[in-house]
Amino acid sequence: MKKILKDTTNNEERKELKEKFQSETISKLYHKGEEDRATSLADKHHLAYVDLSLVPVNSETLNSVSKEVAQKANLAVIYKVGKKYKIAVTDPENYETKKFLKDLKKQDGASYSLVMVSEDSLKKAWANYDKVTVTEKFENQNITLKEEDLTEFEKGITTIIDLKKRISEINTTEIFNIIMAGAIKTKSSDIHIEPNLDYVRLRYRVDGVLQDIVNLPKKVHGTIVSRVKMLSKMKLNVSDSPQDGHFGIDLENTTVNIRSSILPSSFGESIVLRILSDEGTGLKLDELGFNQYYLELLEEQLLKPTGMILVTGPTGSGKTTTLYSFVRRLNQPSIKIITLENPVEYRVEGISQTEVGEDTGMTFADGLRAVVRQDPDVVMVGEVRDAETAEISIQAALTGHMVLSTLHTNNAAGAIPRLLHLKVNPALIAPSINIVIAQRLVRTLCEHCKEEYVPAQETIDKIKSVFKNMPRNNRLEVPSDIKVIYRSSGCSKCNFIGYKGRIGIYEMFALTPHIEKIILGNTSSSDISKAAREEGMISIQEDGILKAIEGKTSLEEVRRVTGEIFVAK
Repeated sequence: MKKILKDTTNNEERKELKEKFQSETISKLYHKGEEDRATSLADKHHLAYVDLSLVPVNSETLNSVSKEVAQKANLAVIYKVGKKYKIAVTDPENYETKKFLKDLKKQDGASYSLVMVSEDSLKKAWANYDKVTVTEKFENQNITLKEEDLTEFEKGITTIIDLKKRISEINTTEIFNIIMAGAIKTKSSDIHIEPNLDYVRLRYRVDGVLQDIVNLPKKVHGTIVSRVKMLSKMKLNVSDSPQDGHFGIDLENTTVNIRSSILPSSFGESIVLRILSDEGTGLKLDELGFNQYYLELLEEQLLKPTGMILVTGPTGSGKTTTLYSFVRRLNQPSIKIITLENPVEYRVEGISQTEVGEDTGMTFADGLRAVVRQDPDVVMVGEVRDAETAEISIQAALTGHMVLSTLHTNNAAGAIPRLLHLKVNPALIAPSINIVIAQRLVRTLCEHCKEEYVPAQETIDKIKSVFKNMPRNNRLEVPSDIKVIYRSSGCSKCNFIGYKGRIGIYEMFALTPHIEKIILGNTSSSDISKAAREEGMISIQEDGILKAIEGKTSLEEVRRVTGEIFVAK
């Protein structure tokens, strides 16, 4: 009896294996037949042949055309860089395919190449749309931090010292949310997570200066990296190449955007998270730190309907905040404002914001060319970084537009040689540019703990020498005597740092006929600076020293940002 049962079981297993083998053989033959037909069609139309079951299609690339459109046109986008597409088709003579390709070609700058695939192969590509949808639902999940959670968090953590203690006590699964909550509550601009041999260093950038928070155990590094990658839509299996992305933190009334960057290092992947809070972008002009002379000069220039305003300074000097303040000041129903940014970091209601860069396949110059055809009154260009952008910006300013932009130069006068280096015609600079501004950011002293002190006589003498050489035709009040200045102390209100918040220090000049003559004479930035000082410009450092005397910042902070104090000529 047992033998009969055993034989029956073996027969059934053999039958199943035989049917499975036959099914797989038929499937392979069908697939081969399909691919052979596709190969023949490829030869007929002089196209390359691809088997999509062997070639993975990037989900972002596939999604550049919706599933509905792709199926109607009988195609799939399998490769895309900028506006260059590689498209898989089963029949290049198909009416809907040809219609789609014709419409694609009409798009500004778009081009494509075709590859031949089988019907079976194309269906496998389309099947990936459903996988993409599931993945995106997972990847698009933001961190949610409820207001009560942050309030509860804040009760136990009133200082960075408390934060260090809290982070060292929590378990691995909570650690990332606590790191993010701590950064938001301390108003940090960046989070640095840096792996070392035996630990992971956590630092926050608060008011422009990195602060050590805590050394985390090395075991949490992998968890944090995976969390950042998933939230930022990065590749989880790539650890030897830099990756960039972004995600959001949902708060009760807003979403805070986070730009993420991962870089391979000797001891693992280093993470930097930039917190893009729009808090600073809503500042009014008189809240940025402009002295009375500069504020009046700027107000006068912003009333002009045309011309260019250039803001210069290194990365992190607050140029974007200044530009957004100009935009908000000019933003009204009767004025059309368009911005070109890389990337668009802050959203402003009532204006059109366009992103440029490698991801979009559009440069600043491309975007600017298109923008001026949109009949704007004001155009904000994130940065003038090449000759083409410089030329189009200048032309736009000369032809009835207000143009706001930035340059990377060390001082205001340096903007002119930089434009000349970008091949701008010297004769066009003065007629097109209204004003040039250079700026830095200094930390403001905490109002709760700042204290007066009597500086050394050498310091007093140096400050007096600076004031003596400052221009006097700008109506600025300069103290004749210096008895005390202010310094940081540190209290719980400022996390024992001594500073809370930042303020701008500036220099600026308008392009007057006198300065125009200097420019046309092809002279140096020092000659331009000298001419600007004759008309009332004070230097960034002089502006900082005045703010230190007023108690807004400290002399040490001005030195940190601008260098050792010197007497400008």
